[in-house]
Amino acid sequence: MTQARSPTALQGPRLVRFLSDLAVADGEVSHKDFAERLGRLIALPDSIALSMVHARLSTMTSEPMPEAGVAVSSESVMADFLRVRTTLVETIVDSFTPGAGASWLSFPRVTASTPAEEMASSKRYQMFYVNQQREIALRINKLRADVRLAVSGRSARLARLVVLDTGLDEALSAPAQNLFAEVPRLLGKRFEDLYQRHQETIVDRESDDDRQLWSQPGGWLAQFAGEMQGSLLAELEARLQPVLGLMEALKEEGESA
Repeated sequence: MTQARSPTALQGPRLVRFLSDLAVADGEVSHKDFAERLGRLIALPDSIALSMVHARLSTMTSEPMPEAGVAVSSESVMADFLRVRTTLVETIVDSFTPGAGASWLSFPRVTASTPAEEMASSKRYQMFYVNQQREIALRINKLRADVRLAVSGRSARLARLVVLDTGLDEALSAPAQNLFAEVPRLLGKRFEDLYQRHQETIVDRESDDDRQLWSQPGGWLAQFAGEMQGSLLAELEARLQPVLGLMEALKEEGESA
């Protein structure tokens, strides 16, 4: 089983770099434009209006929030983060291994019985990606809520940070989802591009198209599967960044105590 990397390895918007590297032009949103838009979002530009959040922060007392619950150790929070992250990484990796993951989260396979119209369509691959996105978002949203609860009662500074994190989440939720929704569509374009190139190669070589070779090393579908897996892992890192920020703040609080 693939081992998850340490949280300290989550550096930079890898999803932005990954999509840029694919370099597939799109009439509406090119990968370059998408990467720029997503990069601006993750970078949290100063143009985001957070006046209501700042107003609430200014009214908070200098004491920790008593209703936040029992404080949880930094080690416990980190352990929960690593557990969730490892589970998600393993789920993504398993989904590209035949027979290893849940059927509804498995990368679609091409067999001798696959209808021709399905082979040339990106729809089932896009649906696979959307299902993965939903699973990732569901687990990370719960993790983020648990981490907020764990850190909010530790100090007034962390309580204010939780308020700010919640406000940012609310402000960025809709645009973030709109941008993440572009990923499966762009990957669909990538599928169509690779399939078209493959068909042209078959015609040029005047050879038979053995679909069993598509998923073998060097095959066009194997290449697409690798790119889609890379995109999912990069998106996972991007979605985990806010949680990692909360945990780093918790660690700093403990070191300065």
